[in-house]
Amino acid sequence: MTEQISCFPSAEYHESSSARYWNDVPYGSTRLNLLDICVPKRQPEDASQAIWLVYIHGGAWRDPLIDRKSFKTALDMLLEDDQPHNIAGFVSVDYRLSPYPSHPILPSSPSDDSRNSQHPEHLDDILGALLFLSTEAGRYILCGHSCGATLAMQATALLNGGRRGTRPPVALLGMEGIYDLNALVAKHSHPAYREFITGAFGEDEGTWITASQLCCELQKWQGNALLIHSINDELVDMQQTDSAVEKLVIQGFTRTTAAPSSVKNDGRRVSKIVIDCMHDEVWEQGTELAKAIRSVTDESWIPNTSSATC
Repeated sequence: MTEQISCFPSAEYHESSSARYWNDVPYGSTRLNLLDICVPKRQPEDASQAIWLVYIHGGAWRDPLIDRKSFKTALDMLLEDDQPHNIAGFVSVDYRLSPYPSHPILPSSPSDDSRNSQHPEHLDDILGALLFLSTEAGRYILCGHSCGATLAMQATALLNGGRRGTRPPVALLGMEGIYDLNALVAKHSHPAYREFITGAFGEDEGTWITASQLCCELQKWQGNALLIHSINDELVDMQQTDSAVEKLVIQGFTRTTAAPSSVKNDGRRVSKIVIDCMHDEVWEQGTELAKAIRSVTDESWIPNTSSATC
Protein backbone atom coordinates (compact mmCIF):
# COMPACT_ATOMS: atom_id res chain seq x y z
CA MET A 1 0.00 0.00 0.00
CA THR A 2 2.73 2.48 0.94
CA GLU A 3 4.51 1.97 -2.38
CA GLN A 4 1.30 2.73 -4.27
CA ILE A 5 0.63 5.88 -2.25
CA SER A 6 4.17 7.18 -2.68
CA CYS A 7 3.47 7.51 -6.40
CA PHE A 8 1.26 10.51 -5.62
CA PRO A 9 3.48 13.44 -4.67
CA SER A 10 0.44 15.56 -3.80
CA ALA A 11 -0.35 13.28 -0.85
CA GLU A 12 0.66 14.74 2.50
CA TYR A 13 2.74 12.30 4.54
CA HIS A 14 3.45 12.47 8.25
CA GLU A 15 4.04 10.16 11.18
CA SER A 16 3.04 9.99 14.81
CA SER A 17 4.26 7.66 17.52
CA SER A 18 1.46 5.25 16.66
CA ALA A 19 0.83 5.52 12.91
CA ARG A 20 1.85 6.65 9.44
CA TYR A 21 -0.52 8.93 7.55
CA TRP A 22 -1.04 9.71 3.88
CA ASN A 23 -3.61 12.48 3.56
CA ASP A 24 -5.25 14.06 0.51
CA VAL A 25 -4.59 11.05 -1.70
CA PRO A 26 -6.38 11.62 -5.05
CA TYR A 27 -8.41 8.78 -6.55
CA GLY A 28 -10.44 10.77 -9.10
CA SER A 29 -10.62 13.99 -11.06
CA THR A 30 -12.53 16.42 -8.80
CA ARG A 31 -11.33 18.19 -5.67
CA LEU A 32 -13.51 15.94 -3.50
CA ASN A 33 -12.13 12.70 -4.93
CA LEU A 34 -9.70 12.39 -2.04
CA LEU A 35 -9.03 9.90 0.70
CA ASP A 36 -6.91 9.75 3.84
CA ILE A 37 -4.98 6.62 4.77
CA CYS A 38 -3.65 5.68 8.18
CA VAL A 39 -1.40 2.66 8.76
CA PRO A 40 -0.88 1.76 12.44
CA LYS A 41 2.71 1.04 13.36
CA ARG A 42 1.50 -1.82 15.54
CA GLN A 43 0.30 -4.27 12.91
CA PRO A 44 -1.75 -7.45 13.44
CA GLU A 45 0.31 -10.33 14.80
CA ASP A 46 -1.20 -12.66 12.21
CA ALA A 47 -0.89 -10.99 8.80
CA SER A 48 -3.35 -13.49 7.31
CA GLN A 49 -6.06 -12.05 9.56
CA ALA A 50 -5.34 -8.41 8.66
CA ILE A 51 -8.32 -6.24 7.79
CA TRP A 52 -8.63 -2.74 6.35
CA LEU A 53 -11.41 -0.45 7.58
CA VAL A 54 -12.87 1.92 4.98
CA TYR A 55 -15.03 4.72 6.40
CA ILE A 56 -17.67 6.66 4.43
CA HIS A 57 -18.90 9.87 6.04
CA GLY A 58 -22.49 11.07 6.20
CA GLY A 59 -23.97 14.53 5.73
CA ALA A 60 -27.14 13.89 3.70
CA TRP A 61 -25.11 13.58 0.49
CA ARG A 62 -24.58 17.35 0.52
CA ASP A 63 -23.11 18.86 3.71
CA PRO A 64 -19.62 20.25 2.97
CA LEU A 65 -18.75 20.45 6.67
CA ILE A 66 -19.05 16.69 7.23
CA ASP A 67 -16.22 15.10 5.32
CA ARG A 68 -13.49 12.48 5.58
CA LYS A 69 -11.90 14.40 8.48
CA SER A 70 -14.96 13.58 10.61
CA PHE A 71 -13.38 10.16 11.20
CA LYS A 72 -10.41 11.64 13.08
CA THR A 73 -11.84 11.53 16.62
CA ALA A 74 -12.73 7.84 16.40
CA LEU A 75 -9.45 7.09 14.62
CA ASP A 76 -7.42 8.67 17.40
CA MET A 77 -9.30 6.56 19.96
CA LEU A 78 -8.61 3.40 18.01
CA LEU A 79 -4.91 4.19 17.70
CA GLU A 80 -4.65 4.81 21.45
CA ASP A 81 -6.13 1.39 22.20
CA ASP A 82 -3.30 -0.98 23.12
CA GLN A 83 -5.42 -4.12 22.86
CA PRO A 84 -4.61 -6.73 20.18
CA HIS A 85 -6.29 -5.96 16.88
CA ASN A 86 -6.58 -7.12 13.27
CA ILE A 87 -6.58 -3.71 11.58
CA ALA A 88 -3.85 -3.22 8.97
CA GLY A 89 -5.03 0.25 8.00
CA PHE A 90 -7.81 2.81 7.96
CA VAL A 91 -9.17 4.75 5.00
CA SER A 92 -11.60 7.68 5.12
CA VAL A 93 -13.16 8.67 1.80
CA ASP A 94 -14.57 11.89 0.41
CA TYR A 95 -16.92 11.86 -2.58
CA ARG A 96 -18.76 14.34 -4.77
CA LEU A 97 -21.72 16.03 -3.10
CA SER A 98 -25.18 17.10 -4.18
CA PRO A 99 -26.10 20.80 -4.43
CA TYR A 100 -26.62 22.76 -1.23
CA PRO A 101 -27.07 26.40 -2.33
CA SER A 102 -28.77 27.32 0.96
CA HIS A 103 -25.91 26.14 3.19
CA PRO A 104 -25.35 28.96 5.72
CA ILE A 105 -21.54 28.88 5.58
CA LEU A 106 -20.44 27.18 2.36
CA PRO A 107 -23.25 27.36 -0.21
CA SER A 108 -22.66 25.33 -3.35
CA SER A 109 -22.08 27.00 -6.70
CA PRO A 110 -23.54 25.71 -10.00
CA SER A 111 -20.03 25.89 -11.47
CA ASP A 112 -18.51 23.51 -8.89
CA ASP A 113 -18.49 20.03 -10.44
CA SER A 114 -17.70 18.46 -7.08
CA ARG A 115 -20.89 19.78 -5.45
CA ASN A 116 -23.53 19.28 -8.11
CA SER A 117 -23.74 15.51 -8.24
CA GLN A 118 -26.74 13.24 -8.21
CA HIS A 119 -27.21 9.50 -7.75
CA PRO A 120 -25.43 7.34 -8.83
CA GLU A 121 -22.42 9.68 -8.91
CA HIS A 122 -21.80 9.53 -5.14
CA LEU A 123 -21.85 5.75 -5.40
CA ASP A 124 -19.61 5.79 -8.47
CA ASP A 125 -17.04 7.70 -6.45
CA ILE A 126 -17.10 5.17 -3.62
CA LEU A 127 -16.67 2.34 -6.11
CA GLY A 128 -13.82 4.27 -7.72
CA ALA A 129 -12.10 4.69 -4.37
CA LEU A 130 -12.45 0.98 -3.62
CA LEU A 131 -11.03 0.09 -7.03
CA PHE A 132 -8.09 2.40 -6.34
CA LEU A 133 -7.47 0.63 -3.04
CA SER A 134 -8.22 -2.92 -4.17
CA THR A 135 -4.77 -3.98 -5.39
CA GLU A 136 -3.04 -3.45 -2.08
CA ALA A 137 -5.67 -3.26 0.65
CA GLY A 138 -6.76 -6.91 0.53
CA ARG A 139 -9.64 -7.83 2.83
CA TYR A 140 -11.65 -4.89 4.03
CA ILE A 141 -14.73 -3.83 5.96
CA LEU A 142 -16.99 -1.03 4.77
CA CYS A 143 -18.22 1.30 7.48
CA GLY A 144 -20.55 4.26 7.02
CA HIS A 145 -22.55 6.73 9.06
CA SER A 146 -25.98 8.02 7.96
CA CYS A 147 -25.91 8.33 4.15
CA GLY A 148 -22.42 6.82 4.33
CA ALA A 149 -24.07 3.63 5.55
CA THR A 150 -26.41 3.83 2.56
CA LEU A 151 -23.44 4.07 0.21
CA ALA A 152 -21.66 1.21 1.98
CA MET A 153 -24.63 -1.11 1.48
CA GLN A 154 -25.20 -0.04 -2.11
CA ALA A 155 -21.53 -0.51 -2.97
CA THR A 156 -21.54 -3.99 -1.45
CA ALA A 157 -24.59 -4.94 -3.49
CA LEU A 158 -22.95 -3.82 -6.73
CA LEU A 159 -19.55 -5.32 -5.95
CA ASN A 160 -21.11 -8.64 -5.00
CA GLY A 161 -22.65 -8.66 -8.46
CA GLY A 162 -19.16 -8.70 -9.95
CA ARG A 163 -19.12 -5.08 -11.10
CA ARG A 164 -16.07 -2.84 -11.29
CA GLY A 165 -13.58 -5.67 -10.85
CA THR A 166 -13.36 -5.12 -7.10
CA ARG A 167 -14.19 -7.76 -4.53
CA PRO A 168 -16.87 -6.94 -1.93
CA PRO A 169 -16.14 -6.30 1.74
CA VAL A 170 -16.03 -9.19 4.19
CA ALA A 171 -18.30 -7.29 6.59
CA LEU A 172 -20.47 -4.18 6.79
CA LEU A 173 -20.88 -1.69 9.62
CA GLY A 174 -23.84 0.68 9.21
CA MET A 175 -24.26 3.43 11.80
CA GLU A 176 -27.68 5.15 11.82
CA GLY A 177 -28.12 4.47 8.14
CA ILE A 178 -30.75 5.55 5.63
CA TYR A 179 -31.99 2.46 3.81
CA ASP A 180 -35.49 3.48 2.63
CA LEU A 181 -35.63 6.94 1.08
CA ASN A 182 -39.38 7.00 0.52
CA ALA A 183 -40.10 5.95 4.09
CA LEU A 184 -37.73 8.60 5.44
CA VAL A 185 -39.52 11.41 3.59
CA ALA A 186 -42.94 10.01 4.54
CA LYS A 187 -41.94 9.82 8.21
CA HIS A 188 -40.53 13.34 8.49
CA SER A 189 -42.69 16.32 7.55
CA HIS A 190 -39.87 18.85 7.72
CA PRO A 191 -39.20 20.09 4.16
CA ALA A 192 -35.45 19.60 4.56
CA TYR A 193 -35.89 15.84 4.17
CA ARG A 194 -37.58 16.03 0.78
CA GLU A 195 -35.12 18.75 -0.20
CA PHE A 196 -31.97 16.74 0.41
CA ILE A 197 -33.43 13.52 -1.02
CA THR A 198 -34.52 15.25 -4.24
CA GLY A 199 -31.15 17.01 -4.39
CA ALA A 200 -29.36 13.67 -4.22
CA PHE A 201 -31.76 11.45 -6.18
CA GLY A 202 -33.99 13.73 -8.24
CA GLU A 203 -37.74 14.32 -8.19
CA ASP A 204 -38.73 10.89 -9.53
CA GLU A 205 -39.78 8.82 -6.51
CA GLY A 206 -39.32 5.70 -8.62
CA THR A 207 -35.59 6.42 -8.51
CA TRP A 208 -35.82 6.62 -4.72
CA ILE A 209 -37.39 3.16 -4.64
CA THR A 210 -34.72 1.67 -6.90
CA ALA A 211 -31.89 3.22 -4.88
CA SER A 212 -33.45 1.97 -1.64
CA GLN A 213 -33.89 -1.56 -2.99
CA LEU A 214 -30.21 -1.62 -3.94
CA CYS A 215 -29.30 -1.12 -0.27
CA CYS A 216 -30.44 -4.61 0.65
CA GLU A 217 -29.79 -6.60 -2.52
CA LEU A 218 -27.33 -8.90 -0.78
CA GLN A 219 -28.81 -12.29 -1.64
CA LYS A 220 -25.46 -13.84 -2.57
CA TRP A 221 -23.11 -11.85 -0.36
CA GLN A 222 -21.39 -14.05 2.22
CA GLY A 223 -20.31 -11.35 4.66
CA ASN A 224 -21.72 -10.27 8.03
CA ALA A 225 -23.58 -7.04 8.72
CA LEU A 226 -23.59 -5.06 11.97
CA LEU A 227 -26.25 -2.33 11.97
CA ILE A 228 -26.26 0.18 14.80
CA HIS A 229 -28.82 2.85 15.66
CA SER A 230 -29.28 5.25 18.54
CA ILE A 231 -32.47 5.32 20.55
CA ASN A 232 -32.04 9.10 20.70
CA ASP A 233 -31.26 9.72 17.04
CA GLU A 234 -33.19 12.91 16.33
CA LEU A 235 -32.64 12.90 12.55
CA VAL A 236 -33.02 9.33 11.27
CA ASP A 237 -35.65 7.05 12.83
CA MET A 238 -34.69 3.58 14.02
CA GLN A 239 -37.27 2.04 11.68
CA GLN A 240 -34.69 2.55 8.93
CA THR A 241 -32.38 0.06 10.60
CA ASP A 242 -35.19 -2.25 11.68
CA SER A 243 -36.51 -2.53 8.13
CA ALA A 244 -33.03 -3.19 6.75
CA VAL A 245 -32.52 -6.02 9.24
CA GLU A 246 -35.87 -7.55 8.26
CA LYS A 247 -35.03 -7.37 4.56
CA LEU A 248 -31.72 -9.13 5.14
CA VAL A 249 -33.41 -11.84 7.21
CA ILE A 250 -35.89 -12.42 4.37
CA GLN A 251 -32.87 -12.92 2.08
CA GLY A 252 -31.54 -15.66 4.31
CA PHE A 253 -29.36 -13.80 6.80
CA THR A 254 -29.41 -15.15 10.34
CA ARG A 255 -30.40 -12.60 12.95
CA THR A 256 -28.02 -12.68 15.91
CA THR A 257 -27.67 -10.65 19.08
CA ALA A 258 -23.97 -11.36 19.50
CA ALA A 259 -20.86 -11.72 17.41
CA PRO A 260 -20.88 -14.82 15.20
CA SER A 261 -18.85 -17.76 16.46
CA SER A 262 -15.27 -17.62 15.27
CA VAL A 263 -15.42 -21.40 14.88
CA LYS A 264 -18.65 -21.76 12.91
CA ASN A 265 -18.81 -18.34 11.31
CA ASP A 266 -19.78 -19.01 7.71
CA GLY A 267 -21.13 -15.51 7.08
CA ARG A 268 -24.58 -14.11 6.35
CA ARG A 269 -25.23 -12.93 9.90
CA VAL A 270 -26.93 -9.63 10.73
CA SER A 271 -26.93 -8.04 14.14
CA LYS A 272 -28.59 -4.85 15.39
CA ILE A 273 -27.18 -2.90 18.33
CA VAL A 274 -28.93 0.01 20.03
CA ILE A 275 -26.82 2.87 21.35
CA ASP A 276 -27.67 6.15 23.11
CA CYS A 277 -26.49 9.41 21.58
CA MET A 278 -27.57 12.12 19.16
CA HIS A 279 -27.18 11.51 15.43
CA ASP A 280 -23.93 13.40 14.82
CA GLU A 281 -22.47 12.53 18.21
CA VAL A 282 -21.54 9.17 16.69
CA TRP A 283 -18.63 10.83 14.89
CA GLU A 284 -18.34 14.08 16.88
CA GLN A 285 -17.61 12.23 20.13
CA GLY A 286 -16.22 9.18 18.36
CA THR A 287 -16.80 6.80 21.27
CA GLU A 288 -19.62 4.74 19.75
CA LEU A 289 -18.00 4.69 16.32
CA ALA A 290 -14.69 3.47 17.71
CA LYS A 291 -16.46 0.86 19.84
CA ALA A 292 -18.40 -0.43 16.84
CA ILE A 293 -15.24 -0.64 14.73
CA ARG A 294 -13.50 -2.64 17.45
CA SER A 295 -16.42 -5.08 17.36
CA VAL A 296 -16.74 -5.50 13.61
CA THR A 297 -12.99 -5.90 13.01
CA ASP A 298 -12.68 -8.65 15.60
CA GLU A 299 -11.89 -12.09 14.17
CA SER A 300 -15.29 -13.34 15.32
CA TRP A 301 -17.00 -11.05 12.81
CA ILE A 302 -14.95 -12.12 9.80
CA PRO A 303 -16.47 -15.10 7.94
CA ASN A 304 -14.30 -18.20 7.73
CA THR A 305 -15.34 -18.75 4.13
CA SER A 306 -13.33 -16.92 1.50
CA SER A 307 -16.40 -16.46 -0.69
CA ALA A 308 -17.15 -13.13 0.95
CA THR A 309 -14.06 -11.72 -0.73
CA CYS A 310 -14.45 -13.18 -4.20
